[in-house]
Amino acid sequence: MSTGPLPAEGHDAPGGVSRPHGTGLRELLAIRPFRNLFAAGTLSSFGDWLALLATTALAAELAAGGVGEYLAVSGVFILRIAPAVVLGPLAGVVADRLDRRHTMIVGDLLRFALFVSIPLVGTLWWMYVAILVIECVSLFWNPAKDATVPNLVPPERLELANQLGLVGSYGTAPLAAVAFSVLSLLSAPLRSVIPGLDPEGVFLAIYVNGLTFVVSAWIVSRLTFPRPTASETLDGHSILRTVTDGLLVVKERPFVRGLIAGMMGAFAAGGLVIGLATRFVKDMGAGAPGYGMLFVAVFTGMALGIVAGPRVLAGLSRPRIFGAALTGAGVILLVLALVPTLLLALPLATVLGAVIGIAWVIGYTLIGLTVEDELRGRTFALVQSLDSVALVLVLAVAPLLAAAFDAMLSLPRTLTLGPLDLTYTGAMAAYLLAGLGMCAAGLAAWRTMNDRPGVSLLAELRDVRRRRRAR
Repeated sequence: MSTGPLPAEGHDAPGGVSRPHGTGLRELLAIRPFRNLFAAGTLSSFGDWLALLATTALAAELAAGGVGEYLAVSGVFILRIAPAVVLGPLAGVVADRLDRRHTMIVGDLLRFALFVSIPLVGTLWWMYVAILVIECVSLFWNPAKDATVPNLVPPERLELANQLGLVGSYGTAPLAAVAFSVLSLLSAPLRSVIPGLDPEGVFLAIYVNGLTFVVSAWIVSRLTFPRPTASETLDGHSILRTVTDGLLVVKERPFVRGLIAGMMGAFAAGGLVIGLATRFVKDMGAGAPGYGMLFVAVFTGMALGIVAGPRVLAGLSRPRIFGAALTGAGVILLVLALVPTLLLALPLATVLGAVIGIAWVIGYTLIGLTVEDELRGRTFALVQSLDSVALVLVLAVAPLLAAAFDAMLSLPRTLTLGPLDLTYTGAMAAYLLAGLGMCAAGLAAWRTMNDRPGVSLLAELRDVRRRRRAR
């Protein structure tokens, strides 16, 4: 599905789309196809976050308390993640071979129908079935969107486009939380007007969430996407062969392999911090408020890293920044583990989120720039699939690992350093092990992807500073 080289600045893009001059945000959003795709992606992300809040609340409501409530809520998270492990490569093939516009429109409409069916049926088992199918559909929708972005913007704007995409994906989470709270409050007075709403307001949130996908489908329907070539037909043999070929391409390209491994590490690091955060802050005597503050710190840092990081680090080698960011994440985890105080943990968690955000946006940008269009969809799908595997493993293994450290090392133990009483538990030991692993992953990524051998990072920083002063 290769569309050939991107046109020069100021010339027409494929499909006659004019590319305005400049590389800023205003110029990027002036590219109408990208602006519409960004709007559709942001709206779908908002719907995903709202759906997560609504379905976990509904699972707890339908399970009616006790141990079953915890299992029901856990089931929602497992079903949202598990499909990526199995269907990720296949989703990438479909994104590469089918008309991406049709894939996204059909995917949005299917998600609308499935979400609306959840309150209409009103049973836990059907909600699980619907969530499973919805996540399978999303696996085809997301690579189709991600693989289209490099075709709509010139290379010099791709990093900014990916920054915007990640802001749209994660920046809508607090908005969805506010919307969920407002809809819950509105549900009670609306029950007399709209039949079938539940007292908790979950059904109303699910209905509104479904409508976001209808609007997204309408936006996508107005876009013109590059068409698959005639040779890209879809049959069982070609799917299997294409998946195999895609994995072989990644295997044979050390640069791409280093990117994917590093992005998995960054995703796992963030997941580990959040996965053990409740125990971590409890061990520091902070409780639920401390957990909320730590959660906000990580995601605030991610937002700062995604938005400001590449701009602040402009002029430096992106592959080298990627490796350095991963190593930095490992160092921060080590400090978190060795000095477990909430006063220090909050700023460190913010910095950790920032370096993870930098690594993530740079990784996405480098994949878009280095992988051919006909392979790009399956590569993004592979990244999403492997990230999901990493997250499942982290969420499953981290609590067991922390408990094992407690037993083997006879934790907790308290160390007094002047006015500080530092209590070490299994959670801190797990952070320490993860920090060592992240440092190793970052150094491996640096060695694999270093495009300026023989030049130290400090020398590169001095050179960039000198060039900036000369302007």
